[in-house]
Amino acid sequence: MATIQLDFNHDINVSVQIGDLVYFVPTVPVGTPGVNGNWASTTTPHDSAPRENVVLIGPITQFISWNGTVSSIIADYDDAIASIYGAPNVDDFIMFSKDNKVNLSSLLGYYSKIEFRNNSTEEAELFAVGADFVESSK
Repeated sequence: MATIQLDFNHDINVSVQIGDLVYFVPTVPVGTPGVNGNWASTTTPHDSAPRENVVLIGPITQFISWNGTVSSIIADYDDAIASIYGAPNVDDFIMFSKDNKVNLSSLLGYYSKIEFRNNSTEEAELFAVGADFVESSK
């Protein structure tokens, strides 16, 4: 497994973490340029690519900071995929996704105590109580 360094000339999204998966998509301009191949001042060229052109680079393994700003990421890049697609070009769109095995939205902790109280003088009925837990250590 090879590694690849992706350099950016802007801040990287603050929610990117080590272990997130990095992808890239080659982009091509969509639309018709105006006279002499230039885009008209009222036309914005949009980059687009089919979804099947999304290429998985791999998990982020390291960040590189310059002057306190994260400006580069290093990711694992599978040799077989790298030999087919090569490195992303400057104009390619880079994106990332979270590992849903790691980034779950549930409570963390080792101990809980729950007490239900009804201070009302009126009759009350409790229909359901639920709990979800995963044993994380022994």
